[in-house]
Amino acid sequence: LQVAAKAPSSVGPRVPALSKLTCHTQTTTVSPLARRAVLSSATWHAAGAIVLGMSGVRPAVAAGSDADTERILAGYSTLCDLIDNWGKYAGTGEEANGDNVRRQVGTVGNKSPLFGIRKVLLRKQVDLDLFEAVDTGLTTIDADAYSAIFADSSTSPKRGYEYMKDALKDTKKLKASYEAVLDFLGLTPE
Repeated sequence: LQVAAKAPSSVGPRVPALSKLTCHTQTTTVSPLARRAVLSSATWHAAGAIVLGMSGVRPAVAAGSDADTERILAGYSTLCDLIDNWGKYAGTGEEANGDNVRRQVGTVGNKSPLFGIRKVLLRKQVDLDLFEAVDTGLTTIDADAYSAIFADSSTSPKRGYEYMKDALKDTKKLKASYEAVLDFLGLTPE
């Protein structure tokens, strides 16, 4: 990373000085104000997270935590129900029904407690790695279940029920990630 400062122009209106950031073959011009905003927020938040992580202290829980806590626990119950009753939601064999699975994980419709769960986890200040694992799990399940809907009528070498098998594996992985989130927050499912 090379940084070359450009002297401000003495002619014309006063414009903030710009710096050129070069990284391999890509050059980007960034205003010092933008750099300051990034440094003042991201760097200090990262430093705080490192200090808190080293000390074993968890960040304070955000206000409104009772509703968020209930929603997180309800989301876990929904995942357990989905796994326990997979055939009911996903169909069996050639009758793959991806939309029902997507509805349960909150990516179709807004009735599932998992709908918008990412925002809830951010409000609760869940560890970033745990958040990413949950986010990736939800996205992967959604992609597999969506693909199952159209696989049988497309040229895909994979059939719908195969995508649903993958979605079930991903749902079990998501449940494990979700349990890690519950542990991080000190919550016990009923």
